[in-house]
Amino acid sequence: MPSDVLQPLFEHFRIRARTFFSGNLCTVAGFDQPKGQGDLHLVRGGRGEIRYQGGRPPLQILGPCLLFYPRGLPHYLIPGEPGGLDVVCATIAFGSGIGCQLATALPDVMQLEIQHVGALADLLFHEAFGTLEGRQAIVDRLSEAVLVHFLRQALAQHQTEPGLLAGLVHPQLRNAITAMHAEPARDWTLDDMAASAGLSRSSFAKLFKETTGMTPGEHLARFRVSMTQELLVRGVPLKVAAFEVGYGSPTALSRAFRETIGRSPREWIKDYRAAPVRDPHGEASP
Repeated sequence: MPSDVLQPLFEHFRIRARTFFSGNLCTVAGFDQPKGQGDLHLVRGGRGEIRYQGGRPPLQILGPCLLFYPRGLPHYLIPGEPGGLDVVCATIAFGSGIGCQLATALPDVMQLEIQHVGALADLLFHEAFGTLEGRQAIVDRLSEAVLVHFLRQALAQHQTEPGLLAGLVHPQLRNAITAMHAEPARDWTLDDMAASAGLSRSSFAKLFKETTGMTPGEHLARFRVSMTQELLVRGVPLKVAAFEVGYGSPTALSRAFRETIGRSPREWIKDYRAAPVRDPHGEASP
């Protein structure tokens, strides 16, 4: 039984960072990401504040810190005087399906102290403010590592809304959910899922619904469809995707896809590729 509840998610779904600014910020910068994307700010030094719309109190920046906006909450990053802010800004693309579920389950705003990630922050800033070739790729990957720390904090401190992450932090449900994520193509029964959680069928079904807002079968179907979305974006044929996610035929997968998404796989991928908004990697975002 896998003990790492996040690993199966990272194996199946793309959550990517793309750094678009690193340096001294001396003017006001506005952020308003499209659906499916978030903002990551890594402040090396300086003072300033973040202001929001709608009456939300401003957030003071008094020194080095890490800030994460999972759903791209509109905000303004305002450097203080004198000296501005030394900052690295990255876009977080959650992709489709389960990635969006993760973003939805997290708080609007998350904050970590630099010390929380230790030498990782030192290396990231060294690369971001340096001049060596290839630094963009390194900073992007290190930003993704920082993102894992935010997810760890959410799990450890139960900073989650009802849904996927709430199930992953539950001491019994996490075992069943992690098992399903690790073997999505398995012919799961309710008895199998309940056994993974160490519960009876009725207790498991009731607890799962109360914690995640869906039945175990609904969650598994959504997870499989989310995997299918990722595979289609990568160019995997529907016939191969059906085998990988546990459906006996493309027809059966298409039926489940339409029931979950409201469109056929062909319609969904066509709309996805035609969407005008694109993520930092040049791929269309729904």
